[in-house]
This record gives sequence, C-alpha cells and structure tokens, in this order.
Amino acid sequence: MRNLAAPTDDQMLHFQAWRATALQIMPYMGSLMFSLRPVNSGAVDTFGVDPGHRLYINFDKVIPMGAQFGAEALLHECSHLLAEHAELAELAGVSDDEHETWNVAGDMAINDDLRDAGCNALAKHGVFAAMIGEPDYQTPLHYMEVLRKKQGSKPKPQQGQQGGQGQPGQGNPSTGQGQPQQGQGGQGQQTPMKGCGSGAGGRKGGHELGDDETMGGKAEAATPIEKNLVRIATASAVRQHQEQHGIGSVPGGISQIIDEILTPSKTPWERVLASFVRRAVAHKAGYHDATYTRRNRRRMNETMSDGKGRILGRVIAPGYIKPTPSIYFYRDTSGSVSDHDLAMATNEVLGIARKLSIRGDDLVVADVDTIVHQTVKFNGKDSVAEIAGRGGTDMGEAIEHALSLPKKPSAIVIATDGETGWPAERPSVPVIVLLVNVRSQHWIDNVPEWAKLVEVKDND
Repeated sequence: MRNLAAPTDDQMLHFQAWRATALQIMPYMGSLMFSLRPVNSGAVDTFGVDPGHRLYINFDKVIPMGAQFGAEALLHECSHLLAEHAELAELAGVSDDEHETWNVAGDMAINDDLRDAGCNALAKHGVFAAMIGEPDYQTPLHYMEVLRKKQGSKPKPQQGQQGGQGQPGQGNPSTGQGQPQQGQGGQGQQTPMKGCGSGAGGRKGGHELGDDETMGGKAEAATPIEKNLVRIATASAVRQHQEQHGIGSVPGGISQIIDEILTPSKTPWERVLASFVRRAVAHKAGYHDATYTRRNRRRMNETMSDGKGRILGRVIAPGYIKPTPSIYFYRDTSGSVSDHDLAMATNEVLGIARKLSIRGDDLVVADVDTIVHQTVKFNGKDSVAEIAGRGGTDMGEAIEHALSLPKKPSAIVIATDGETGWPAERPSVPVIVLLVNVRSQHWIDNVPEWAKLVEVKDND
C-alpha cells in the first residue's frame, strides 16, 4: 500500500514555512527548493526524495517537529540532488544490498557542509564522518570504501535487527537513529521507511512513484533537462552569493560542486579527437556514420517499383554507428606541476567524458612522473580526485605504458607543463600533448612533430 496523497492546504503552508526558513540559511538553494514536488506519505519516517525531485513527507510526524527541523531536512535532501548522489551511486557500482550504506556515505559528505552553513539541529544529531573515525570534507566514495571495510570486518546483523542510536551504516541522516527494514514493524504494521530515498542513491521504497506516474498531474517527475537547468541555476546563485558575501560564505563542498557545473572544459575535444575517433575498434549504435553492417530498422519495408507500380526489389537502407574512442589520459604529477595546473588537467578529463560520452573502460586516467602510478577508470570527478607522484618527469613512460597494454587505446592524451623529454620515434598510437599553462616557448618547441599539440591557459 503506497499511502500517497497530495498535501492539504494546511500541510502546504507548513511546507512553505520550512522552505522560507531554509532559504534564510542557504538562500542560493532557491531553484532546487522550488523544483521539489511535495507528496504526503506515511510510508517514510520523515523525508525522502526520488530522482524526479518528488519529495515524500510524513507531514503528521514532521509538523510537530517544528519549522527548523523541516527546513534543515529540506536542505539535506536538496544537497543530495545537487551532488547527484543517485547518479554517482550507479557510477560507484553500488550493489542492491549497499544502498543504505551509500546513503550514509552521502550523508557524511553533505552534513559537514550543512553544519557549516548553520544547520544547528543537524549538527547535534546528524551522521558525521567522526562516527567512523574519518575526517570531514571527504567524498562519498571515500566514506563508502571505509564503511565497506568496516562492515566486512563485522558480522552482518540478522534481518529485523536495528543499529543503535547514531550508528553509521544504518542511520537516518537527520537523527542518526537505526534504520529498520520496511515492513518489519510488530503486530503486522508497516514500519515507516527511513533514509533519504532513491534520489540520494539510497534504497528505493515501494511508495516511490514511477518515472511515468504523476499522481493526477500533481507530482510529475522532473525531466533530465529540467534537472540540469535547476543545477545550473543553483550553481549560478551560489557564485553570485560568493561574489556578494565572499568565498567563505558558501561551504567548501558546495563550492566544489558548483565549480564543476559552471567551469567548462577549455578544449574542443570533439574536433581535437575527431580523426582518432574513426579509428576506434569499439562501436555503438548512434547517428554518426552510415554502415550496411547494421540495418536501418525504420526503413526496412521500403521497396522499388517501376512506372506501372510493379515491385522490382527491396531497398536495403544503411544503419548508423557512432565510433567510440578509447582514451588513456595521463596527468603529469611531477613536482614542477602546480596543484592549480593539475586541477586544470583534471577538468579536461571531465571535458572529454562529457563531450564524447565515454567513461569506464573507454576513459582511463593515470598519473605519471618518472613512472606510471595508479590507473583508474573514470567514473565521475570523485574517481580522479586523488593524485599520485610528485617526483621527477618522464612523459615517455606514459607512452611506453600505453603501448604495453593488451588493448591499445585509440589515442593517448598527456597533460603536462611540457618540462620533459619525449621519445624520438613516432608511437603507433596517436598522441595528444596537452600543455597546461606552459611557462616557456622552449617547451612548446620541444614537443615532437608527431604529436598533436593543444595549449590550455588560464586566460583562454
């Protein structure tokens, strides 16, 4: 039984009061706040959100808790949506039985920012990284790995058991209370579901509406375009707030998210990689090149006929393929490269991922100084947040590493300050040298003629 209803007029007045209070704390969250579709549901403990911005509220329980609690809980759910924790859960490979743990990892990643912004009730009762012996201001991926290790070293609770008050891994983000499984209440009663819902990457409850359900037009899911516009509008509001009140007026975690939203790649990767994309071995369906190896299903029934209407034959229409490049991106992490320039190089990884729609096996990032360090499959900005190296410089190691792989990449991208030597012979794989804030014409001239040279500067 879903137990869903549109809020009454009185309930909406309370919701509007919570929203007004929330915007006094974090005024730049207005676009997200007004994108929420409130739904009255006794199936949730307090609040829950889905990816379509439907906000499920147990009004009967939350109203007596006061406007401050409602306001901070709204900001908490909006923070999950701004950080796209549901999408990040998919990229992080969160399994079906890990969604509650991921929800807690996400809570830890946002609650420190909410506390810093002035959410005083949350500061007293929320789930924080200190509960697992970790520092604040880390990514949800970091906390998830820590929680996985901790849970792996302990026996799992039997079904029906609850974590104690404030135990991470089983907690309600607002109260820190244990999180029972739905439907495990006594006397046949359904226990309200705790956690933040599938919009936070948490467990999806049976009460949540499907993508095509609208509850009579009162809770239509936000479209991908609308969600993207809301994030951009929120990011712009954050930037404006910082300009008026100073950088420190916005918590650091939120600043990092909006920088990712508003700072585009400086490199036209579609054009730079265009000649290499067509050499890729892997292909996927799309609208890029015509091929007779893939039939066009929309034109399968077309025929040719003569002037008298007699059918002479059938037209075989080509289908379309979109070549998918496989890119190895090497970051120069030698001591001569500043943290700022490394951040710019990492932003170019994001540009490749977005503009070519590749990740995972098709976009691998490695750090290199005089040796190649860690290699990671790109699954969002958090997956390439850590840097290894900071020694000498030899970008030839990057090329040698790529050529030693069983499956050669379509192209090698090396982001460097240029202060390195290069192999004398042309590699068998195309190489793009991305010079980040190069300091001397000497290093530009030093790039071999067989490499594609792209310069990226702060003032571009």
